[in-house]
Amino acid sequence: MAPPRVVAAIAFALIAAAPAAADEIDLGALAQCISESGALFYGAHWCPFCRKQKEYFGEHAGALPYVECYDGPKKEGMNSRCADEGIASYPTWVFANGRHRSGVRTPEQLAADTRCD
Repeated sequence: MAPPRVVAAIAFALIAAAPAAADEIDLGALAQCISESGALFYGAHWCPFCRKQKEYFGEHAGALPYVECYDGPKKEGMNSRCADEGIASYPTWVFANGRHRSGVRTPEQLAADTRCD
């Protein structure tokens, strides 16, 4: 068994080499890059998952390329922009290459999806 100092040094090296945690990501720069990438985030004001998606970006959520799919109450139905795009669930991300991803995406996933490293 390795001495405690060696174990501590190895643990520190592993932690130092680990990828950046979400709280270490510059969420403002990431949100701006996602927007500039041509990606679109389709959602609905009544959708709890869309709210969660925005919460990942905190104060920078306003910089996300968000498209609201309901112009009024849920009972009035989806607007034509989202219907024409074929949006069926929320949130749905549509990337510049035409690929669709449904569900909440972490900042890390969105960075990879948009090549915003």
